[in-house]
Amino acid sequence: MDCEGTAEIYRLPEECVAYAISMTTPGDACHSSAVSPAFRAAADSDAVWDRFLPPDHAAILARADAVAGECASKKDLFARLCGRPVLLDDATMSFGLDRRSGAKCVMLSARALSIAWGDDPSRWRWTPDLPGSRFPEVAELLDVCWLEITGKLQLSLLSPATTYAAYLVYSFADYTTGLECNIGMPTPMATVTVVSGGGTSRPAPATTEHKICLQHMGEDETIMHRQELVIRLRKDFGRKVRFDPDMDIRCPRMRDGGGGGGWREVELGEFAVPAGGGEDGVVEVSFKEETGRWKTGLIVQGIELRPKCTSKLDS
Repeated sequence: MDCEGTAEIYRLPEECVAYAISMTTPGDACHSSAVSPAFRAAADSDAVWDRFLPPDHAAILARADAVAGECASKKDLFARLCGRPVLLDDATMSFGLDRRSGAKCVMLSARALSIAWGDDPSRWRWTPDLPGSRFPEVAELLDVCWLEITGKLQLSLLSPATTYAAYLVYSFADYTTGLECNIGMPTPMATVTVVSGGGTSRPAPATTEHKICLQHMGEDETIMHRQELVIRLRKDFGRKVRFDPDMDIRCPRMRDGGGGGGWREVELGEFAVPAGGGEDGVVEVSFKEETGRWKTGLIVQGIELRPKCTSKLDS
């Protein structure tokens, strides 16, 4: 291609360039700003970044607990919501954006969750201002034998045509018991249920279920535990060992962003928001540990719903 042909695109009006960029992704828009000063002006324009913001972002921000400072542009607002989610509805929920896709990220605080025995001060304690917590208070487990935590959210509050994952966000007190995931011991279960709303022909709820470990710090440790279990089985039953697919469990990882507190997250499951936005549909996320062991020391910040890395559903 000759230089004259290459230069033709620079003659396009800024509005046309901005429209083309707005049909890409936030990452592509940032990269295109390095092409030329003309592209930078188009890529940084409000016309581009207003399309990357959710259509209802103004209504959502009107529910913010604190008045956010003025942003110089829609691009600045997008960056702010990616880096610093805002608290909504008396700090029972946070709202932010996924940097790659612009999809909504929502976190339900511990106060917004249904926690078995959560109102009993001998079972749970509400602790304020823990380092690294997004919310002003968290729930600390004192002593229960039946642990169940559930969160519900309307699908309309999430981005349509997007696959989400749900995460339990938690930490540990200085002293913990009954939360370890050892070989031969039953593991906690997590379920994610999506109930579609509206109409007389409403489909049956879609439910996924997974085994969860709270204190495994990575896949390497999980593999080591599996290998140890195989050795024990071989000693007891000889060489004929059959692997149970339920041996696969989901393990936690440390949260990004620092801030202290030792916060971890473990994926509880995933679900899809339909292209129509889910209308009156609801997603329910539940975490249960009902082995009868007495447990203490779990600190719950909330349940976060955010897009998977490959989040957009096929059209």
